[in-house]
Amino acid sequence: MRNVILLTIDAWRADFVDEHAGVALLPALAPYARRTVRFDRLYANGPWTSPAMVSVFTGESAARHGVHHEWSMPREGSPGLVTDLRAAGFHCPNLCYLNRLDNYDRLGYVRAESPQPPHDWRDATLLDAIAKTPEPFFLWFHYKYVHLPYWPDGRYRAMFGVEEVPALLRDSVGTGFVVPRHQWKLDPADAGIVRRMYAAGVRQANDFLARVLDAIEARSLADRTALVLTSDHGEELLEHGHVGHASTAHHAQVYEELLRIPLLVLDARVKSPRRVTTRVQGLDLFPTLHTLGGAHAPACEGFDLTPTLLGDGEPAVDPARVFYFRAARKGCPTPRELAGHVTDGVSDGRVKVIRERWDAERFEVYDLASDPHERAPRTTPTADELDLLTRAAEES
Repeated sequence: MRNVILLTIDAWRADFVDEHAGVALLPALAPYARRTVRFDRLYANGPWTSPAMVSVFTGESAARHGVHHEWSMPREGSPGLVTDLRAAGFHCPNLCYLNRLDNYDRLGYVRAESPQPPHDWRDATLLDAIAKTPEPFFLWFHYKYVHLPYWPDGRYRAMFGVEEVPALLRDSVGTGFVVPRHQWKLDPADAGIVRRMYAAGVRQANDFLARVLDAIEARSLADRTALVLTSDHGEELLEHGHVGHASTAHHAQVYEELLRIPLLVLDARVKSPRRVTTRVQGLDLFPTLHTLGGAHAPACEGFDLTPTLLGDGEPAVDPARVFYFRAARKGCPTPRELAGHVTDGVSDGRVKVIRERWDAERFEVYDLASDPHERAPRTTPTADELDLLTRAAEES
């Protein structure tokens, strides 16, 4: 058995890994490049934390596991990554405040053992666990400080020239954990400033990551520990008129910037550093995390990425595999009276069909080859496109 650390960085986008405005975002990873595999096209299964993370922990799509609202629980009998790993002999301490929520029940953690949310990005919960947990271990920690508000410590803002920003941005994205679309009218011309504010938070996360890597080295764990670095969902940074994601904007969207997230795996068994371009999805991490640790991976919807990580090729999956995405209208805070209000979508990597269902059905259809930034939608899907969405929703 081998140790596995899953570090999820809230609201981290796939295009904020290398550099922004000429500043390196994750220099802490540079010494580990030779043992790192990076997936460039990992897609979250939903545009807010719980549906996406429960897919990781069950290997099921959001439609199947049933977690859509803050009061939702995974269905009775759901698969559970932590349950499986404990049965295989792993030590799995509860390090994540999210496990206090109904959304994470039945997945293997004990709710009463969940810690309080961290109060500072320097929180040492994960570092202490790396130092003290008996092997083999599985450690999940959720770092929340790339999430709104985009206002990290001053030295990180200074790197990107955003020590001072316009009052509207300071009062909204620089202050609010939630920035509802209907309350704030933001100017798309401010996208450059917003992106630098956001990038400063990623650079602050780098220094947290550096401490994690130091903790692994201090206990001489690097040769027998896989570090999986990813996100729960992406983030809109004024590409479509606002900022945030379903739960913070109170309007669920499933555009590319909200679904495409980073995935980097550091493992001493990696033969050579490389980047994988095949489309994969969050629920693929369920079997992958099992296998990285040396545990049996049960049958599930997900595809085990370990042969690709420890080999030298692309995953043996259909590049046109259909991904289904779903979110309640306002994400986590959707009230019960709006429980049937849904945004969902489907993509085969070439075409994306998005549907809003509340007062009426509305569609947006994008040709991702000719319109990768999703600027020019068709509003009427073809019969085949509608059938693709309907079948994906039903099969999920």
